[in-house]
Amino acid sequence: MKKGIIVAMALIFLAVATTTIYAAGPGNGPMGRDGSAPPRGGGMDRGQAGPMAGLNLSKDQMSKMWQLREKYRNETQAIRYELFQKSLDLKALYADPKATDAAILAKQKEVSALRHQIEDRMVQLRLDLRKILTPEQLQKLSEREPFRNGRFMREDGPEPRP
Repeated sequence: MKKGIIVAMALIFLAVATTTIYAAGPGNGPMGRDGSAPPRGGGMDRGQAGPMAGLNLSKDQMSKMWQLREKYRNETQAIRYELFQKSLDLKALYADPKATDAAILAKQKEVSALRHQIEDRMVQLRLDLRKILTPEQLQKLSEREPFRNGRFMREDGPEPRP
């Protein structure tokens, strides 16, 4: 009797899960309609949203931009993790009444160096992304998107972080 209930519950779970998955329909998954398009979502790989909106990017351009963004994300993952850890260490040093000024300054230099590494890689990413755009797209982008402090700015403030 117990085996029958367990089997029935498993079948009901599979039916609900399958219905939910297929309810989205084709083309709504992470790879788009033909399986080759980059995922839609946040970040610079949003294709027709954010700073790249209205540039009429081709599928090839969007795919290349997505690949560059993924490469950047993979290359900086370890640095971002280390930055997170060092930032926690710095926060702990500030909270420690026994921490010396020299120890806090040394940890702050480590954090700053990691941020600088990420910023350097972000600049390289932007340079690589520029190479994908046509001269007309670059002109259109420069006419409508102010670029301040290393970030594209919107009229209502900075672009939200992914």
